[in-house]
Amino acid sequence: MSVITLFLLSIFCYIFGSIQSGTLISKIFYKIDVRDLGSKSSGATNVHRTIGLRPGIIVLILDILKGLIPILLIKIFFEDDLHCILGCIFLVLGHCYPIFHRFKGGKGVATGFGAVIVLVPYIFIGLPLAVPLIYKTRFVSLGAIFGCLITILIILYMTILNMLTIEHILTLLIPLLIIYKHKENIKRIIKKEENKLF
Repeated sequence: MSVITLFLLSIFCYIFGSIQSGTLISKIFYKIDVRDLGSKSSGATNVHRTIGLRPGIIVLILDILKGLIPILLIKIFFEDDLHCILGCIFLVLGHCYPIFHRFKGGKGVATGFGAVIVLVPYIFIGLPLAVPLIYKTRFVSLGAIFGCLITILIILYMTILNMLTIEHILTLLIPLLIIYKHKENIKRIIKKEENKLF
């Protein structure tokens, strides 16, 4: 394992993660900056709320692929998990704090899901639990936070049982960052002021 390789890989993933499909689509096709609207996020939920369902779905798919494809490639070319783990972390950091867009990005849910599911496929278990919660409450943020908590429990459980290596503990930084990025949503939910999906 080369420290230089890990460093360059982390930089590449951060830069790639910084490409904001929501910001680009809103500026190129709608002549607006979605980060000036709604929750000020460039993510799929805010795009859906402020621009429309179709662009929201497109952004969701692109953000998932932004996490999924690089980690799949890293997994193919590198044998150890640490390359994938750092790749996941820096992809999500880039999405949340993009260098190309004044460090104003999304909340990392779709990109984080796409990246981590390659590394820990068992987090897919959280979807059948999170989706009904979103449908019932109409709060995407609540479903995202719940999904992050499930992910944390799955990673801890699998690490304790030695199903994952100790390095996988670093992956917990991703759901923790996503929850942190939802701090304003949490405040609005408590005050009963959170925007609903529909």
